[in-house]
Amino acid sequence: MEHSTPKRVFLDNCILSISDTVQGAQKNHQINWGGKEHTVKISGFEGKPLPKESQPWKREQVECMPTIGRLARQDVIALSSYVETMFEGWKRPGSSSATAIGNVFNGVEFEHVEAAVERSYFFQSSLDEHVDSQSMIKFCKWLLNIDPNVLIDKVTQAKSLPSFQVANLRNVKRFSELCKGLSEKQYPDAFHLWTAEVNGADFFLTIDKKFIHVMTETNRVDLPCPPLSPSQLLNQLGIDERDPIEYMEGVFYDILGRRG
Repeated sequence: MEHSTPKRVFLDNCILSISDTVQGAQKNHQINWGGKEHTVKISGFEGKPLPKESQPWKREQVECMPTIGRLARQDVIALSSYVETMFEGWKRPGSSSATAIGNVFNGVEFEHVEAAVERSYFFQSSLDEHVDSQSMIKFCKWLLNIDPNVLIDKVTQAKSLPSFQVANLRNVKRFSELCKGLSEKQYPDAFHLWTAEVNGADFFLTIDKKFIHVMTETNRVDLPCPPLSPSQLLNQLGIDERDPIEYMEGVFYDILGRRG
């Protein structure tokens, strides 16, 4: 299959959370030292368990990830993300892994795009406060209640806003459209989708099944960048095959990723 222009795919944080297919592990190893047998622990990795069979939808999405990683390396798709999903990742257990072994996006270059509206222009706080999910929800609620023209006039008197930011503030009603029918907890997801949209992404990749449903079935707003699950994305691209997950559950691999 030939693709002249890669499809641009914006990644939700939950996609990054399932891109790692290994977890830390240790293995006992016997060595002879001074004429005696000693047991030492060797650090390495093992394949992460797949979601339980009682969660078939989520299991299917995880099983699609190696194929999506390959398509990115083959330039069939081009991946992007931004600072707010990075902040969400900081709060995710194991998000600071020091190795790319077992990550389906190993070797893939991401495009880091601008937020639809950069909140640091308007909300000053410590880093710990900034990455807190409640701070992001507060910012979204503020966006939904501002008069953008008054705000822009005030802000531009004090600092120079990039034209990209000004254009999005003037069209903040689009963010309101995306938030229709959502709970406050889902406002950040709508903001991520808005950011993907204004940066020209073709698809917003997520495993938030409820968000996909409300945006495509309940909200029914026009979506130039629709939210899709990994399996939906592969179907959209006409990809039927599924690459196997390289690292197996319960199997030990050394720090170089070699089975042993």
